[in-house]
Amino acid sequence: MTQPCIVITGITRRVGAWLAGHYLDKGWKVIGTHRRENHTLRELMARGLIAVKADLTEPGAGQATAEEIAQHTADVDVLVHNASLWFDDAACAADASKPLMMYRIHVQNPLELTEALNQHLPVLPQANGHASRMVVFLTDAHISRGDPDHIHYSASKAAVEGAIRSLALKYQPHTRINAIAPGLLMFHPHDSDEYRKQRLAERLLPFEPGPSVVGQTLDYLIDCPLINQAIIKLDSGHHAS
Repeated sequence: MTQPCIVITGITRRVGAWLAGHYLDKGWKVIGTHRRENHTLRELMARGLIAVKADLTEPGAGQATAEEIAQHTADVDVLVHNASLWFDDAACAADASKPLMMYRIHVQNPLELTEALNQHLPVLPQANGHASRMVVFLTDAHISRGDPDHIHYSASKAAVEGAIRSLALKYQPHTRINAIAPGLLMFHPHDSDEYRKQRLAERLLPFEPGPSVVGQTLDYLIDCPLINQAIIKLDSGHHAS
């Protein structure tokens, strides 16, 4: 049986690192992009991760990254656009390059990488009619509720969600396009107890789920061949409350 291959952008921390480890444990070939090396990356590489250095905030990085990925695999079954930046509007006002960086890492380079991979590693049709590749964008469940302090960030994430239907139409029938939109997944070590209690009190299901729920959702999308153009929100229903 051919070893399946997954490409995950941004694998040196939090959700990206967890997903990389999860699919290594499942026996997949895992290719992950990173901007800088850290202890987590070295641990994943020791377990078999193929690391590709890529700064997806730079113009043209999507094309260059696809070219390097194509050197390590003959096919990609799943492409996960996880790499992200999170600047508030005060930071964007102080540095005009920050909104552009978020646009490139959330929108421009993921779209470019998706297209370039299709050029370098064409998708082959399956006899059963199933799509041979799936592309998954990690967006943000808070987009639908709005955030007055993160308008630039929200706009870039919303732009990706707005492109999902068009991408699915463009790449049908051999590639499925979906998104996972997490809300609160995990706190930072420096978050105070008061802040944690406040955030959990806002949830309909008041617990810290951790990154595994993203892996469970991605497994579901991989296993169910009929899901296409879906945006799955992981926020305990908070977006609808």
